[in-house]
Amino acid sequence: MPEPITHACVSVVLARHFFGAQKWLFVLAAMAPDIDVVIGGLYVLLTRPLPESVGEFAHQSLIFHPSFTAAIWFIPLYSLLLSWVFRRFSHTARAEAFRRIFGNVICGMLFHLGLDLLQTGNRLMWPMAWETGFDILPYTTAGRVVPMVGAFGLLLVDVLLFDRLNRNRKSTHR
Repeated sequence: MPEPITHACVSVVLARHFFGAQKWLFVLAAMAPDIDVVIGGLYVLLTRPLPESVGEFAHQSLIFHPSFTAAIWFIPLYSLLLSWVFRRFSHTARAEAFRRIFGNVICGMLFHLGLDLLQTGNRLMWPMAWETGFDILPYTTAGRVVPMVGAFGLLLVDVLLFDRLNRNRKSTHR
């Protein structure tokens, strides 16, 4: 389970190059499977005494994670729901075909699951206790911080290079 910063940075880089006008739709969809952590955090705040530290709160927020929102069987249903919500409430999404929106959303969610598989302990078949992953990133502080810093660096390099290339193209077309 890479950290949310890793999910966000890597999905922004991918979306900038492949999803054009719907890049933020892809990024939101790539973050969506971890909504159970937000729900867990709200549950902790509303039903328990306040945690003594941010680390304790972060740990307690995982009470429902991983759950059905990151289960492979739920992704198509979740994608349909999010596609409908995006189409209903976004002016730019209304102009697009539903299948295109659905395709972008399901790609974002599957991308999220792919990043999660870099570690072991993912329950893609929730509620079954079967855990899977490639065990590339260890479940340690370094296994979380190193990819986060790397993903942020990748985003920074991409933004700097991509913007410089765009400026150079614009100046040569004048």
